[in-house]
Amino acid sequence: MTDETPKFAAFFCQRDDAGSITAVTHEALSADQVTAGHWHTVSADSDEVRQFLVEDTDHVSLLSQTDVGLARVLEDLIDVLITRGLIQFTDLPQAAQAKLLERRQSRASLSHRLELMPLDGENGLI
Repeated sequence: MTDETPKFAAFFCQRDDAGSITAVTHEALSADQVTAGHWHTVSADSDEVRQFLVEDTDHVSLLSQTDVGLARVLEDLIDVLITRGLIQFTDLPQAAQAKLLERRQSRASLSHRLELMPLDGENGLI
């Protein structure tokens, strides 16, 4: 932990029927929230909390790995919808328009750089 990271002595956790942690919070909960949500106190430095947090980070990492591919699919889908006249570029929110234009410019720039390199079979190998 860094000096800026808050340190907690205990967390509240929820468990499944097998007793495994399924959720963790450091937020202060009222007695009613604890009872209604079946929250239990667990030491912040316990091995099971560390394991839960590592597994949670792994799941987030797996989702992050697919984000780039999904972003490309969505860009292509938007291009198809615009090309077929089903939507107008200006129908999209300003923030979405700005992000799409930025991505298009970045891809065009990278595409131009890649075109400068000879392909296998054309003028030699890379």
